[in-house]
Amino acid sequence: MIPLQVADLGPAVERGSVAFSLVRVGMNGVVAARVPLERLRWAPGLPLRLSVSSGLLVVAPSEKPSGTSVPPRMSLTLPARLRARCRIRAEDQVLLAAVLEHDLLVVYPQHVLYTMVTAFHDNLVDIPDRTAHSD
Repeated sequence: MIPLQVADLGPAVERGSVAFSLVRVGMNGVVAARVPLERLRWAPGLPLRLSVSSGLLVVAPSEKPSGTSVPPRMSLTLPARLRARCRIRAEDQVLLAAVLEHDLLVVYPQHVLYTMVTAFHDNLVDIPDRTAHSD
């Protein structure tokens, strides 16, 4: 099988250890994040650290109090400067991936998803269809 070209998340993760949620970015940079935040067991008020790595926005718990924390409504505001660095625009859809064993929330921008999916589909063309039957 041909390996997929995907963004590196570090060590391989176990099956079922990543929870996904596809959400739309609001005009103010807010995304609905209840599902992945609950899977990570991040409670409202938890201080967060946001950074960019390999074009992905990465959210992690912070050991120090910060200006960003999990709000009571369990949404996240993606700061404009980080959205710009990741090429995330208002109304884009992004994939939120809660990486449970690393206690991270990774935001995959639409252009990264497009690249990953088209690379996967390009590889499918080269794989013979083993389910085809001749009649």
